[in-house]
Amino acid sequence: MAEREPLSSHAIADILSSFVDTGRNLLDIAENESRHGSLQEFIQKKISIENPKCLLGLIEAGAEMYKRMSLKTKTEAETTWKRAYHCAEVQEAVENYFQLGVQWDAFLEKLDSMLEMSDKAHVQPARFLPSDVSLVDARTGETLMLGKYLGRGEKILLVLIRQFSCLLCRIHLNDLQTKQAALDAHGVRVVVVSFGCQEGALHWLKETGCQYDLLLDPHRNIYTLFGLGASLTRVLNFNNMLLYADYILSDHEFPRPLPSIQDDMFQLGGDFVLDEQGKVMFSHRCKSPIDRPAVEEILSALNTTNLSTA
Repeated sequence: MAEREPLSSHAIADILSSFVDTGRNLLDIAENESRHGSLQEFIQKKISIENPKCLLGLIEAGAEMYKRMSLKTKTEAETTWKRAYHCAEVQEAVENYFQLGVQWDAFLEKLDSMLEMSDKAHVQPARFLPSDVSLVDARTGETLMLGKYLGRGEKILLVLIRQFSCLLCRIHLNDLQTKQAALDAHGVRVVVVSFGCQEGALHWLKETGCQYDLLLDPHRNIYTLFGLGASLTRVLNFNNMLLYADYILSDHEFPRPLPSIQDDMFQLGGDFVLDEQGKVMFSHRCKSPIDRPAVEEILSALNTTNLSTA
């Protein structure tokens, strides 16, 4: 098979400029819509994966840019235009690209400030969870206490997910299930926690086929104890949007939320391992939806903890 002809500098600049134009248009629409009505209504009703003209439309625009360059990732695209940066036309397009990123993130930071949203990164996470934390079994609807999972001679990996339609949460849980044997060997039991409603939970369980226990924390008590806040900037920042585009080109599809439930796409998640007394042995607060710890990282941290307490 003949090798693909490398893109000309003009073609690279044209493709990049087209993406920037699309991004600016999406940002202009968002800025205009945010000025009309309440900001809560804007983030709840105007930012939706089904709406190609909202901020999330930048994900598809990024994927289209990669496809036009015959590439599949943000890293590959950046490498391509760096090689052509000697061309003035490409330099201008790249500068406009980065300028769009600055403007994009500034808008999100402004919204976070106006909505008084916070990722709570400055909050010290809990080092211990009491056994009387009240939760709901998503499958049965029964109320139970966290203590049900403690004192059984095993460690508990609490995976706090974001919204039910979070693709990255699903990928993370699939990775855990794939490596369940390694978790079993270390005596680690996975329990998934969501702040959502039971209707959404049952739909999520059916869609994902997840076999782990799913507990509901409707008042986000555990999220609060671990210092997990919500942030538009952490979820929708320019860099993340271009990374989300990678997933489209790796044959992933972003799940659609149930129209009958109100979810929160800006809630952040995390992974936390408790010993059988409820002491936190491992803590990972996600800085963004992409930021999840690998199974190897979790187990390595647990091995280190065990050695230090031996």
